[in-house]
Amino acid sequence: REYIKFAHTFGVKVYVTINTLLCDQDFDELVSLVKILTEAKADAFIVQDLGVFYVLSNCFKNIVIHTSTQMGVHNALGAGVAKQLGASRVVLSRETKLEDIKQIKSETGLEIEYFVQGALCVAFSGNCYLSAIEKNMSGNEGKCLQLCRLPYFANGDNTEKYFLSARDLCLFDSLEELVDAGVSSFKIEGRLRHSGYVATTTSAYKTALTSLFKTPLSTAEKNQIKNALKVSFSRGEFNRRAYLDDGTPDRVINPLYQNHIGIKIGTFGNISYFLFHIKIKRGYFPSQKQHSSANRFSTAAKYIHQLCFTRSLRRKNTVYSFF
Repeated sequence: REYIKFAHTFGVKVYVTINTLLCDQDFDELVSLVKILTEAKADAFIVQDLGVFYVLSNCFKNIVIHTSTQMGVHNALGAGVAKQLGASRVVLSRETKLEDIKQIKSETGLEIEYFVQGALCVAFSGNCYLSAIEKNMSGNEGKCLQLCRLPYFANGDNTEKYFLSARDLCLFDSLEELVDAGVSSFKIEGRLRHSGYVATTTSAYKTALTSLFKTPLSTAEKNQIKNALKVSFSRGEFNRRAYLDDGTPDRVINPLYQNHIGIKIGTFGNISYFLFHIKIKRGYFPSQKQHSSANRFSTAAKYIHQLCFTRSLRRKNTVYSFF
């Protein structure tokens, strides 16, 4: 109740996720919980389970329900069923093509929410059973162990690679197309992400969306925002079109990395116990165009200190060299 009240104080809506599959014995607790949340004036409930959808629709008058992406709605037929059930919004699967988004909007008139940033599941719309099969921890009950991020061997290859680890999504450059197609809410994946990621990504997309209706962003401004997104979290290169075009994107999997690597700003060289030479790409720091060489050095040094947490890098005899 306190969280919802706090959010509403700042004009922020609260959507409660009940986007997992429930067992029969869970429904009494579900109804009790939703009763508390409706009294606290939660703005909507995101639902996957059709049984949950039926119960909530019949037990609570005027309840607002959005279909979860895990319901797998990805075409006009599925969206039509969601509308008949009483949904006001569909959170489409990440695999939905741009032409299908347009058709869903024109044929149903439903609010459309679509993923634009964050992790991609290797399974269709998050319906993965790997954790359930291997560890009896179902991702469809909110217990995904992310086994897709572990290294595996492939037949004929003796090298471990991340054969199931999908690249992260970034549809920053496609926002205008999505708005024109009828998307009214843009979803950012943030499971187990730090607060800095939340701040960076929400700010980036708010800025980009606002610019579509006001002053357009320059190329330099767009590149700066995209760099910030990569620094906040990225597993190598982003998937920048994903399934929008033909539904079968190339290079979904990144077999080399399964965790955050950010962006390259330089290289280490001549490493010894107390001494590091760090070569930083010239032009990486915006201040290099505006300040003296000494100030550029200071800016870079401070930035490196923020990025690195080993004692050696904090010692006075650390050397920074530019190229």
